[in-house]
Amino acid sequence: MRIVRYIAAMIAGAVVLLVLGFFLYAVLFEGYFAVNAEPEAAEVAKNPPEMLFIYLSELILAVLLCLVIGCWAGVSGAGPGLRTGAVFGFLMSLSISLTFYGTVNYMNLQATLFDVVLTTVRLALAGAVIGMVLPRK
Repeated sequence: MRIVRYIAAMIAGAVVLLVLGFFLYAVLFEGYFAVNAEPEAAEVAKNPPEMLFIYLSELILAVLLCLVIGCWAGVSGAGPGLRTGAVFGFLMSLSISLTFYGTVNYMNLQATLFDVVLTTVRLALAGAVIGMVLPRK
């Protein structure tokens, strides 16, 4: 029965990540990122994006978040899931974003750091949902 809860948590987390990602990046802040993108970014962006790989990416991120929350941190519940997701999301996103900023002409530093904030929010909320779905210890 525990494996069913973990699979449900992974799917729920992936759905939260996808929906929030679409809303934050493609609807709410699309203009912000367009204005703060480097001129070379338009040449490398896929239009339209390959959604299959975005879906797979979010599912893999949800699996990783389930491992961090349920197995390594050993917590369950919305509050502990939110906190764990936020810390994990912030540190992971900051590391990846700073690497990209240092190696790729894609976004200016302001947009790079704002992306860290949005990713932290996404992973915190996905962590809360995952924590609610995971089996209680």
